[in-house]
Amino acid sequence: MKPNTSLLHEMSWTDIEKLDKETTVFLLPVGSTEQHGPQNPLGTDFLIAEHVARKSAFLSMQAYCLPTLPIGVASHHRNFAGTLWTSRETLEKLIKDVINSINYHGFKKIIVINGHGGNTSSIMNAISDYNDTKETLCTLFEWWRDEEIINSVFGTPSAIHADAIETSAVWAVRPDLAKEERLTGLTSAEEWGRKIGNLYFPSRTDQFTATGIAGRLEGISIEKGDQALEKVIEKLVKAIEHLSIYQ
Repeated sequence: MKPNTSLLHEMSWTDIEKLDKETTVFLLPVGSTEQHGPQNPLGTDFLIAEHVARKSAFLSMQAYCLPTLPIGVASHHRNFAGTLWTSRETLEKLIKDVINSINYHGFKKIIVINGHGGNTSSIMNAISDYNDTKETLCTLFEWWRDEEIINSVFGTPSAIHADAIETSAVWAVRPDLAKEERLTGLTSAEEWGRKIGNLYFPSRTDQFTATGIAGRLEGISIEKGDQALEKVIEKLVKAIEHLSIYQ
């Protein structure tokens, strides 16, 4: 029988010791503390990732949620006040250390729930190296890259940054932090980064958007945010079930 909480930090060491080492799946939410336009909280990325991970752990009999890593690779947002960041190498090392801690206690199955695109390469390096050298099954789950779900709800293939999709999602998670009145007159870059001809240049965010927003702002909806995240969580719970029984 599952304990009355799915959050590792609310459990005791004896609770953890009783878990089945072969079927238990740990979820590690990773995000960022960075600007998301004037209308959204700095914690947008980790708030969404944490919500997806915690609700999925609650709904699954096999999953437990680790504490959230709230600071990520976000130096490209640094000219917007309040943004915090770490290096790619530091995040990669931290994720490896967390995985190593869980693996040391005999657990092998971990899904990193990432909420920030800047983290992707560090996470992939960490889990690839660990899977290559240890008997672990670590993988990456990124909610905003699911084109089928995003397109079915919002009519566009994927989110960019602080746009209608991401704003809808974070407002669904934390409606108390929504600043709808700040949407009036906001400008947004049509796409992420800079292009010269057909060449793409990774850039600081302030080099291509004055507000920190990229992507369309039309169609922001808490209802759609809820709908998309529920579909994401349903898909993650199924993935947990498959991973749990995999030998």
